[in-house]
Amino acid sequence: MLVIFRDAPMPYPSTGELSTLNTLWLGNVRRSMPIPQLGHLLLAFPMGNSSFSLAGIAVDPSQYLFLSPQADHNPILLTHLNEDESSSILILWLGPMFIKDMASFLGIPPDLDKLLHNLPLLQGDKVTSLVMDMAKAYHRGFVNEILEDICYEIIGEVIQSMRIRQQALQKMAQHKDGTIEDVLPRLLKARQFVESCFSSSLKAREVARTTGISEFHFIRMYKAAFGITLRQHIINLRLDSARHRLETSDESVTEIGLRVGYGSLSSFIHAFSKRFGTSPSTYRHLIKISRI
Repeated sequence: MLVIFRDAPMPYPSTGELSTLNTLWLGNVRRSMPIPQLGHLLLAFPMGNSSFSLAGIAVDPSQYLFLSPQADHNPILLTHLNEDESSSILILWLGPMFIKDMASFLGIPPDLDKLLHNLPLLQGDKVTSLVMDMAKAYHRGFVNEILEDICYEIIGEVIQSMRIRQQALQKMAQHKDGTIEDVLPRLLKARQFVESCFSSSLKAREVARTTGISEFHFIRMYKAAFGITLRQHIINLRLDSARHRLETSDESVTEIGLRVGYGSLSSFIHAFSKRFGTSPSTYRHLIKISRI
């Protein structure tokens, strides 16, 4: 993995060759600058309160952007949109051949251009967490291997998105092609929205509103595409997050329950016990014993 420490990533003339190198740059954008693009899948993430425009797509501080590989390999324009003097931005270039090879190995059609790329995505999901870890590691001067491990985890999330799309296509096979082409991208965007906001008090109508589909139709199509109801998906996300916090943090059970979206301790304990067969406190105790 290449880590760029220059003030700006240098654009260079295209040779028409596809780069396979994963590359990281974290820096400030004061006005506009050209960003190299040699067929990479590009992840652009604003740091702090930064906002920017990349390839004409505006991204505010609550969002991030995956940009599909560009066929012409020409540099793309990055412009900061803050009223402040500069915007701090993390950019990650991901070599698409490795992603496509892994997808093919797993039996997933490597259709990178069919995912939620070229659309601003809401922060708060697993990719967000990994990017924050990468930025912290970068600033602390961690070795390249640490950054590369995080990079591969981000690639894993891209491949997981490809898997989810393929599974949804299979589940929706009985629907007309036109319906799938129209509805599936909206359902995938709704799923990403849910994975970013599951700890808040989400309502079905609020999620449906992000798709432009009626609430009744959305609920049915969501289950048809992903094999799980919206409500159960939110519950699973909350409980998986709670389990991770029990394993990795010193927060109290009450604090964790509130953090993942439960309004009362009793409802959190009941849901956790139903899912994992033991209470949160007992689960944490068992984890501590297993590490001795």
